Amino acid sequence: MLGGPVDAVQKNLGVPVTGAWNEVTMGALTPYQGASHGGLKMWPTGEPDPATLINLGYYDPFDQLPADQREYLAGGEKPGTFWRDLATASNQIPQLVWIALGVALMGLGYYSYRLRAKRVRAA
Repeated sequence: MLGGPVDAVQKNLGVPVTGAWNEVTMGALTPYQGASHGGLKMWPTGEPDPATLINLGYYDPFDQLPADQREYLAGGEKPGTFWRDLATASNQIPQLVWIALGVALMGLGYYSYRLRAKRVRAA
């Protein structure tokens, strides 16, 4: 059954639609890449690189976005950025600092435990 992404590429290249990457399809890529398509310049390598596949309708880069971002681009409500910003801020601190902070807090907890244990024994 035809209708897959390879069929769309072959149709846009003007080669026979077989649904499989074959020598005819690969041979038609270089001339396609060498031509100008809407001002987008592609390197004529003959390889199916991302720019070529996007132009040929193989895939849509918006399919890779999370659902809330796709809805926003389609005219929906702007997604929140709190958790993204929090993750970005925490990634700016080196991992060794987080480890040192964890060790320091564990030490403070142990010190508090020992201090409380002394007060309980003294009472």
